[in-house]
Amino acid sequence: MATAASGSRSARTLGTIRGILPYLWPEGEWKLRLRVVVALGLLVLGRVLALGVPYCYARIVQHLSPQVSPVVLVPVALIAGYGVLQFFSHVLDVVRDSVFTPVALRMTRRLVRRGVQHMHALSLRFHLDRQTGALIRSVERGTEAVAQISRIVLFNILPSVIDTVLTLGVIWHLFGFAYVGVILAALVIYSTVTLRYTQMRIGIRRARNEAISEANHRLVDSLLNYETVKYFGAERFEDRRIDDAQERLEVASVRLQDSTNALFSSQNFIISLAATIVMVLAGHDVTTHRIDVGHFVMVNTYLMALYGSLTSIGWIYASWRSSRVDLEHLLDLLALEPDISDPARPVPLISSLHEVGAAEVVFDHVGFGYSDARMILRDVSFRVLAGTSLAIVGPTGAGKSTIARLLFRSYDVSSGAVRIDETDVRAFGQSDLHAAIGVVPQDTVLFNETVGYNIRYGRLDATKEEIEEAARKAQIHDFIASLPEGYETKVGERGLKLSGGEKQRIAIARVILKDPRILLLDEATSALDTRTEREIHGALSALSRARTTITVAHRLSTVQECDQILVLQQGRVVERGTHADLLALGGHYAAMWAAQIPEMGEKLPEAVV
Repeated sequence: MATAASGSRSARTLGTIRGILPYLWPEGEWKLRLRVVVALGLLVLGRVLALGVPYCYARIVQHLSPQVSPVVLVPVALIAGYGVLQFFSHVLDVVRDSVFTPVALRMTRRLVRRGVQHMHALSLRFHLDRQTGALIRSVERGTEAVAQISRIVLFNILPSVIDTVLTLGVIWHLFGFAYVGVILAALVIYSTVTLRYTQMRIGIRRARNEAISEANHRLVDSLLNYETVKYFGAERFEDRRIDDAQERLEVASVRLQDSTNALFSSQNFIISLAATIVMVLAGHDVTTHRIDVGHFVMVNTYLMALYGSLTSIGWIYASWRSSRVDLEHLLDLLALEPDISDPARPVPLISSLHEVGAAEVVFDHVGFGYSDARMILRDVSFRVLAGTSLAIVGPTGAGKSTIARLLFRSYDVSSGAVRIDETDVRAFGQSDLHAAIGVVPQDTVLFNETVGYNIRYGRLDATKEEIEEAARKAQIHDFIASLPEGYETKVGERGLKLSGGEKQRIAIARVILKDPRILLLDEATSALDTRTEREIHGALSALSRARTTITVAHRLSTVQECDQILVLQQGRVVERGTHADLLALGGHYAAMWAAQIPEMGEKLPEAVV
């Protein structure tokens, strides 16, 4: 079991190093590679110079000894050499760090970019199952860890190994194997104790990381839902909920700190014991005239340098294991395969309405479920001719929004096919498919940027004039112009400074700017009052003109003019037809109409009444 665990740890370590190498040695970026080589050269030169510092110091002490020569005869060159070596051994470390810093920063930048790209590539199913705050924290900790591990390996572990090997070689040559034996025994004991403690601390650190993620998630979640907290007077509940998470974080942090203190105390005891034994050996050799005082000082100076490396190795090892946990989590995240992927040879799909016109949409015996035990859609079939409109209505949970998500390919169908212009959507590249579909969602979430920025999101290369024209068509330009800062007005976190109707108009404006072939209205007015809904309905009618439009609706007042209406019940199409046809049928749709809109004075067929 121990061998298997050790092999697993080694495999994880190698996997972590392989995960770092592409960022440390980037393909095609010879300037960054040159910086890595120069930094390593400065590292080796600095360690060699540092090895000469104790030697010069010991020689100076030897010349200062009364038994050797008068003080006035101390070689000036030796003292100057000591100062030069001391200075340059430290300066080279500073220069090395300056040379490598751009590499570390570029590594972080590239990893953050890859992380963001990968998060965007993962499916909606993944994001619905994850806490956004915890996901962001995982990326942050992982990107910090990759730079940390690179520095640890190149500028902590490697220098410590070089220092230890060179120092042991000098001590063996000048003082004999007994000294080296004591130091090697201390190294073995020190490494064993450090390994044991560090393995124990991995679980403690993981627990603390989970506590940090949970505490951050609760804090972010509470602040994002500020209005809901106020509506229900839940300030005290949120305070207790956040404080409970902070308490768990406090306990986990204390446990981690206690384990750190225990590790450092054990390491210091081992170092102190080894130093005492070596000094006893050196003292004995001085009394027997085997070595002089200069050599006594030399071995003590080398020991101090070696102890610094030993202490550094302990901290390095602990930091390596801790950072590796963070990096492994990010690498595991990056290794996740998206549920939705592009085909090897995607079929081109022209996205702009101006280029090719509206598109035909077909659902052919579509079935979909998150699992076999939880089917959402069952044998759903319909055809929306190019340039016509379809409304999908039904009770909550009937599968209306799922149809929209399947068309956008947020999910893939479990059976059957979804087609655009007779081609399965799975044959298109996702970027092409998404460019061809414009979505006005039920809950419009805006970026915490300006009004103009949020409208321009429909087409990032749009001019100011095009943005304003889209706003006019969405009947929002006059409102924006009345704002003190106009299109430069910040909308606030998630657009909270705007009303629901204003946000919906901005969503319509950016879809107008996008100019898609297919328009998808996913309950776009369900959260609005009747007056605002009527105002926005005009903008939606203008937007849907000449486009293929699919409207997912709960309010039937928005779908009367659609060319075709589907009624869903428990994932099945139970009725289809025009508004008038379905009222005359006197079935589910007529009952829904009678329940929702009796105040409109619409004369219902006698079968309904």
